[in-house]
Amino acid sequence: MNPISDDAFFVPSSVRAAVSIRNATEDSRIAETVIERMVASEPMVAAALLRLANSAAYRRAEPADSVSQAIMMLGMGEVRAVASQIAMLQLVRGIRGRAARMVAESLLLHSISISLFAEELARASPDLDRGRVGTLGLFHEMPTFHLLAGSNQNPDQFATLEAIDAVAKSRRLRSHEMLMQDLGLPSLAVPRIDEMALVDRAHAYVTHPNPLSMHPDEAGDRSGISPERIVMLQAGAEAAYVTLVEGPIPHEVSEAAAESGPVPIAYAPGDQIEAESDDPRPPPRKGLLHRLQSLLVDIFTGD
Repeated sequence: MNPISDDAFFVPSSVRAAVSIRNATEDSRIAETVIERMVASEPMVAAALLRLANSAAYRRAEPADSVSQAIMMLGMGEVRAVASQIAMLQLVRGIRGRAARMVAESLLLHSISISLFAEELARASPDLDRGRVGTLGLFHEMPTFHLLAGSNQNPDQFATLEAIDAVAKSRRLRSHEMLMQDLGLPSLAVPRIDEMALVDRAHAYVTHPNPLSMHPDEAGDRSGISPERIVMLQAGAEAAYVTLVEGPIPHEVSEAAAESGPVPIAYAPGDQIEAESDDPRPPPRKGLLHRLQSLLVDIFTGD
């Protein structure tokens, strides 16, 4: 097997910005107003959040017409998930070859599906962080995305699906650990064995497999999740994918970005950051998946 270059993965600035937003939502020292400004300064993240807040799963009588309203409606958990998904989407859109791009888009839907099923399986393990398990599921195919990104330097080797399959079988992929370091996600570089076991098990439930290779657990035991819930979870993954990649950028995003001013895109321990107020943050609202499940239950039961 020929190894892929051991050089650090080139990460576009738009991806790093989305990752910085994702990391900021996990840092209790970062004020919510700072996160709002960070989101407003990144049109892709802001647009996805506004589309999500105004989707059928969340839409109220009055639409969310600002980033702050969208964040208040969705909660920081959804902001973290959307920022992670936008980082992945930006990587996909950076792939220029037609065949490689098609594979990457299919792989993105697969990754979102694995993320939701892995997070669902983590419900049975109280000692695990469900959000972290879901994020590991979302990024679990990063070595393959890195492979596909190589099509920009060697387009002839990735001109057809058959050629891509041959490349995937002949090259040793860059490790997940190194890629997480490259992306600025060192906390995800070395996951626990029990966390990755759930990511592996999630492959038994998805209807959108990895287009390049079959995972050993795709034919595995599916008894851990009820058939009805499997349908709902897959519908949630597909809805999240559509919300992520489709629709125009709302007009409010450009206005919010213009008004947001400069924001700290990257920060490190010891940096001076805006202190959070003593008032507790309002509890986050239930996420998109929960609301989609409720909608589907209403449809199936006729209530």
